[in-house]
Amino acid sequence: MGVLAINGGKPTAELKLHQKFYGKSEMKERMNSLIYSEYFSGYRGSWRDAFWGGENVKELEKFFSEYLGGDNKALAVNSCTSALIVACGAIGLKPGDEVIVTPWSMSCSATAPMIYGATPVFADIDPQTFCLDPDDVKKKITPRTKAIIVVDLFGHMYDQRINEIAVEYDLFVIEDAAQAIGAKYDGEDGFAHAGTIGDIGCFSFTQGKHFTSGEGGFIVTSNPTLYMKCALIRNHAEAVISSAPKNESFFDYENLVGMNLRMTEFQAVVLLEQLKHIDEEIARRNHIVNVFRNSLAIPNMSLSATKNNFLHAYYVLAFFYLEEGDAPKREKFIEAVNAEIKIKESMMSMQSEFCRCGYIDPLYKMPVFKYRNIEPLEIVENYQKDEFCLTLFQKYEINDAEVRLIASAFNKVWENRKELV
Repeated sequence: MGVLAINGGKPTAELKLHQKFYGKSEMKERMNSLIYSEYFSGYRGSWRDAFWGGENVKELEKFFSEYLGGDNKALAVNSCTSALIVACGAIGLKPGDEVIVTPWSMSCSATAPMIYGATPVFADIDPQTFCLDPDDVKKKITPRTKAIIVVDLFGHMYDQRINEIAVEYDLFVIEDAAQAIGAKYDGEDGFAHAGTIGDIGCFSFTQGKHFTSGEGGFIVTSNPTLYMKCALIRNHAEAVISSAPKNESFFDYENLVGMNLRMTEFQAVVLLEQLKHIDEEIARRNHIVNVFRNSLAIPNMSLSATKNNFLHAYYVLAFFYLEEGDAPKREKFIEAVNAEIKIKESMMSMQSEFCRCGYIDPLYKMPVFKYRNIEPLEIVENYQKDEFCLTLFQKYEINDAEVRLIASAFNKVWENRKELV
């Protein structure tokens, strides 16, 4: 029997892990009022006040708009996938257009343009932030390029040089901030929130995100024309325009095809009380990561860095593990770490999800893209098969002592690495 749990030794930690959840009592009070109101959605697909949804949806949108500041206005939708589809429609994508996308993200970050017949074109990632690499983005621009969909991956905002490229080539930037609510960039003109740097920002509130309503999302823009187009696509545009007075200014948008991508009053109630704690939650996650970083004693392991002037939202904690010297193989090291940490109760469906090798296979390997014979991209391919790892414990309600215990599990595996040879 060895010292390591994977070899029969005693595990380092046994933890209960539940996602940090805010505002339950206030949410319960609001939910009771909503149930007795029997008015679960305020939307109607025609041009009247109810086109904008119910009172809770309106209050939620107002709160988030004010949180983001400036001229930013938020529209609630039923998912971030819907937000991306709406954004692609609002900028007028059509067959023959190209949109530069990332290979490392949820599939909808790349497939949303396909709804309108546009073609996603993959660019490689920045080796430090894992977001789109501006240099490779520029190489992929053609006369057919209409937009760039950037993803604030794992909670780090994308490189602002992409905005400069977009201005140079007259392109739209759609910012997928699904993993980065609360992240900030402190630039020359002051700080800006994730989701507000591009022409349109998209957020997610699906299960497991920083804040959740089960399903849900936001569209954010400071452009009045794009805002109105997004609002129309969200809620039966053609029916709304048909019922609108002919002197309404948005009647010029009559060629928009709308959908039903609306948020319910229930989702709005669940979200509103949570979103009052955005800054508190991001500060909590940064603190946890710092405690973990300061407790590690493994020369072959380093946590991903945050670039200057950025505040990371830490949806995922990424790190690098180098197979150098007498270091065990990445997969064996991670397997041993997972064995050291027993999860008693958790949202996590599998023990192996505590820590994992790689992220997801590059999206261009999915069946929907395989027929195009896309050339592999160097950095994302290398990270998926070597060095890159991630863990999610910073999202859970956890104290400093438990964080140090998790770090000690990593350290224990490293100190006894000869058992893994």
